Amino acid sequence: MADLPQSKSPGSGTLLLILIQVASRALTFIGNQVLLRFLSPSLLGIAVQLELVSVTSLYFARESLRVALQRQPPSPPDAEQKQGGRGNATQTVVNLSYLAILLGLVISTAFGWSYLYSAPSAVLGSPYFDIAFRIYAAATILELLAEPAFVVIQQKALYADRARAETLAAMARCFSACIVAVIGHKRHMAPSVLPFAVGQAAYAAVLLALYLVPVLRLSRGEKFSIAPRKLDADAITTGNNNRTYYAQRFHKAILGLATTMYVQSVFKLFLTQGDALILSFLSSLADQGAFALASNYGGLLARLVFQPVEESSRNMFGRLLSSSSSSASSTQRQPTDTKSNTAAEHAKIVQALKYLTNTLHFYNILSLPLVSIAPHILPLVVRHIMGARWYTPSTASLLGVYCYYIPLMAVNGILDAFVTSVATPAQLRTQSIWMLLFTASYGIVAWAMLTKFQLGAAGLVGANMVNMGLRIVWSIVFVRQWVREHDRVDSDKGLWKPMVRDSLPAGSSVIVAALLTLGLRLQATGRTDGGLELDRQFLGLLTAGIVLLGSTILFAERDFWLQMLQSIVPQRLAAKIPGLNKRSSTKPQPSNTTGNPNTST
Repeated sequence: MADLPQSKSPGSGTLLLILIQVASRALTFIGNQVLLRFLSPSLLGIAVQLELVSVTSLYFARESLRVALQRQPPSPPDAEQKQGGRGNATQTVVNLSYLAILLGLVISTAFGWSYLYSAPSAVLGSPYFDIAFRIYAAATILELLAEPAFVVIQQKALYADRARAETLAAMARCFSACIVAVIGHKRHMAPSVLPFAVGQAAYAAVLLALYLVPVLRLSRGEKFSIAPRKLDADAITTGNNNRTYYAQRFHKAILGLATTMYVQSVFKLFLTQGDALILSFLSSLADQGAFALASNYGGLLARLVFQPVEESSRNMFGRLLSSSSSSASSTQRQPTDTKSNTAAEHAKIVQALKYLTNTLHFYNILSLPLVSIAPHILPLVVRHIMGARWYTPSTASLLGVYCYYIPLMAVNGILDAFVTSVATPAQLRTQSIWMLLFTASYGIVAWAMLTKFQLGAAGLVGANMVNMGLRIVWSIVFVRQWVREHDRVDSDKGLWKPMVRDSLPAGSSVIVAALLTLGLRLQATGRTDGGLELDRQFLGLLTAGIVLLGSTILFAERDFWLQMLQSIVPQRLAAKIPGLNKRSSTKPQPSNTTGNPNTST
C-alpha cells in the first residue's frame, strides 16, 4: 500500500473532521448568543434567509463535483516519472474545480436575483440590507474561489491543515460578527444583519487564505499549478485507457460522473426539504415546532459525528476502490496485468471492506444505548435545557421515536458513501430511480401517519424510518453484489459472510440492551406522572442499566476498541502507551476481511 500513504490512518482524519464540526458549532452558538442581545427575531430570520441563499448556491455548485473528485485515483509511480513528476493527477482535480467556480457564479447570481425579486418589502427595507446582501455575495464568491485549494487538500488528505483553516475561519466569523455588533450598538446604529454579513465575509477570507498556504507550498514540490492549465500530452496517453480529457484539461469520465451525481444532489436536497413541506400541508404549527426541536437535538449526533465519518469514508473509498471500479466496469482487461497487480487491487478491496465493516460495527454498537437508554433520557435532557414549557407527552414521544431513527441515518450514510464511491454512472442512475420509488413510498406512509392515524410529527419520523430502511436494504443488496463480483474466491467462503458477521455487535451486548429496553419500558408503563419526573425507582434502574450495558460493551468489544485506538492515536503517542503499540504489532490478523488494523474507524 505504498502508493496510498494517506489512507493508512483514516481514523485520525475522521477525528479531526469531528473536532472541526464541534468547534464550528460551539463558536457559532457562542456568537449567536452574543448577537441575540443586539438583534430582534425578525433580523435573525433575514440573516437565516441570506445564509440559506449562500449555502444553497455553494451546495449546488460544488457538492457533486467534490464527491466525483474523491474517486480520482492516484497516479501510478511509473506514470509520474514518465510525466516528469508534474503531479498530473492533482492538476486534473484543480482544473475540474474551476468548473464548480463557474457554475457557482451562475447559480449564486440566479438565486440572488430570485431572492431579491421575491423578498417582501420589510426585508428589503431593513437597515443596511443592501450592504449586507453585497457582502454575503462577496463572501460566497470567496468561498467558491477556495475550491481549487480545497480539492487538493481533500485529495492529499491534509486533515490537519483543513482543521486549522476551518477552525480559525469559524473563530474569525464569531469575533468579527460580535465586534461589528458591539461597535454598531455603541455608535447607536440601527440593528441590522450587517454583523452576520461581516462575519461570513471574514470566514470566507480566512478560509481562502489558510487553504492556499499549504497548497501553494505543496505545488512547488509536486510541480502542479493552482490555476487551470493544460496537461502534458504524456498525461493523456499514459495510464488507463479511459483517461481522456476535454481540451486537454478536463477529465471526461470524472466530469460525466459529476453530472450524474449532480442530478442525485438535487434529488437528495429535495428529500431533506420534504419533511418541512409535508408538515406545512398536513400538520399543525405545534407539530412543526416539535419536529424542528427533535431534528435539531436528535440530529446533533448526526451532524457532529456521522457527517464527518461519512465524508472521510467517501474520500478513502474513492482513493482505494476507484481503480477496482473502473477495471470492473471496463469490457477488456489489459494484457499487461500481472498477478502482483491483481493481488494489490484485492488488498485494497479487503482494506476498504474492512473499513466499511468496522464502521458498521461501531454504528451497531452505538445503536444499542440509542434504542435502549436514549429514548428515556433525551426528553428529560431537552426539558431541562428548553424548559418545562416545551415538554409535553407528545414531545417526549417524538424525541423517543427519533432515537430509533438516528441509527438508521448512520448506517445509510456510510453505505451511501460506499455506493457513491464505487458505483458506475449507470448504477447511480438506477439508484436514483429506486430513490424516487422510495420517496413515493415515504409520501404515502407520511400521509397515512399524519391524516389517518393522527400520529403528528412522530408519524413523520416513522415514515422517514421506512424510507431510510428501504434505502439501506437497496444499499446492502448493491454491496453484496459488488463484493461477490470483486471476490477472488467462492462467495460462500469469501468476503461477504465474514463482513456480515463482523459488522454485528457482540451477542452479550445485544442481550443486555434488549433486557434493559424491556425493563425500562415496563417501568415507564407503570408510572402515573407520564414520565415528567425521574422517580427513585426509575432512576435506579436507569443508572444500573447504563453501568451494566456500558461495562458489557467495553468488555465484549475490547478488541474492537483497541483497534479504534490504534487507528486514532498517532503512532508516536501509541508507542508511549503500554500495550497499545505492542499489541498492534504482535497480534495475529484474522483472515478474510481483515486488512491493515489501522483502517478501522
